[in-house]
Amino acid sequence: MRKEIVFYLNGAKHRVGNEHAGLMLSDYLRYEKCLTGTKVVCAEGDCGACSVLKYSPIQSDSKTYLSFNSCVTPVATLDGSSIITVDALSEKESLHEAQRAMVDCHGSQCGFCTPGFVMALAGLVDEKLEKSENKMDEQEAKNFMTGNLCRCTGYDAIIDSALNIDLSKCERLEQRFYSTEQDKDLNKVIDESVLIETADYRFFAPITIEEACLYKEAHPDVVIIASSTDLGVVHNKRRTKLVNLLSLHLIKDLYKISDDEKRIKIGSRVTMHDLRDFIKGGNEEFATYLDIFASPQIKNIATIAGNIATASPIGDTAPVLLSLDATLHLVSKNGRRDVPMSEFFLDYRKTELKADEIIEAISFLKIDGDFIKSYKSSNRKDLDISTVNLSLFVGKDKSDIRIAAGGIAATPLRLKATEEHLKKNEINAKTINEAIVILHTEFKPLTDVRGSSAYRHMLVENYFKRAMSEYLEVSRD
Repeated sequence: MRKEIVFYLNGAKHRVGNEHAGLMLSDYLRYEKCLTGTKVVCAEGDCGACSVLKYSPIQSDSKTYLSFNSCVTPVATLDGSSIITVDALSEKESLHEAQRAMVDCHGSQCGFCTPGFVMALAGLVDEKLEKSENKMDEQEAKNFMTGNLCRCTGYDAIIDSALNIDLSKCERLEQRFYSTEQDKDLNKVIDESVLIETADYRFFAPITIEEACLYKEAHPDVVIIASSTDLGVVHNKRRTKLVNLLSLHLIKDLYKISDDEKRIKIGSRVTMHDLRDFIKGGNEEFATYLDIFASPQIKNIATIAGNIATASPIGDTAPVLLSLDATLHLVSKNGRRDVPMSEFFLDYRKTELKADEIIEAISFLKIDGDFIKSYKSSNRKDLDISTVNLSLFVGKDKSDIRIAAGGIAATPLRLKATEEHLKKNEINAKTINEAIVILHTEFKPLTDVRGSSAYRHMLVENYFKRAMSEYLEVSRD
């Protein structure tokens, strides 16, 4: 078993021991390696100034580097990865095209956010080259930079910079930063469990789910960490210190996505980015909904299982998965069991998950002639927490109806009485109006900084009416 974290940084191998494994990557870069190009502003994964790029051979065969927020990512969780920072992006006296375009188009003023924008654009360039595309698209550039904030330029110059990038002058990042020798070395690294232990810090990453279950049973107080897009924030804000961690990032089977005629099954290490790529074209509604889940930097590393395990009442994926009849596949030393997601959430931040159990996978319905609509209300369109979210599913035989909402109770909620009324009656304007009356009796939301109780009632009703109106229109066609 290894006693150190191993990763490649700007093409060079790094071994990190007990002293620095628990640091956030941004702190490690700036204070231990003097790579100060990476900036820290919010320390919450919101502003993108700390963006760097990562490729992990255990996650993907495609050697495309994806952006992520280094300010909320512990060094230990990057074990087995290849990382690129802005400090190494230029080559000798030649700027990377993303840097050159930002200079030529005056995309920077104070400059604090600029490294993050450059890295987001470099990630976009790498993806475009991987797909053999030769032209930058304005909307795609905007989408890639939704996780980057600038307080000076007003963004027009930055968008111009993106469109000014000449892809014909660019090369894949793997050509400079990922050698054959590095690939062989990292594949050896990810085949060995790692344990870091000090007087006040413990991190264990096994290579099998069986090892993980044994460790979880022996250490019931351990915190399972996925990509720390949530836990990293509470650590940085000194609410909860991340000192006793179990990571599943070395378990290869947990990255698998499979499907059959009826259901899709995703391992607990599957990210928002990877799920979206898999379902796009099959469940366009869910894929589009994931587009506004968070920034690309978050989606590139955040897992679906992590979003569910936090049990937040305003978690974005829970309502959609509830409407798709999702099942959680749990595992422990004593065996496996399946729990319908509708029975998983017990109370605020409390779930059916036992102390010795781990979420191994999640499965949910494929869309095959069915109707589904999903909505999210937030103060900002992109990169914001939900006020209310709602998803409605109607099966093609009309006997299978599920409505789920978040932000209206202590847990994500199935509106079962409303569902039953729709199932028992022909769906028309009269039935829908009757269902609205029932719907309002099924929840009593709180008033908080994001919206009043009355506002939440109004949002749920409006989303329900919109979904049913679209369903009636599709049914008539």
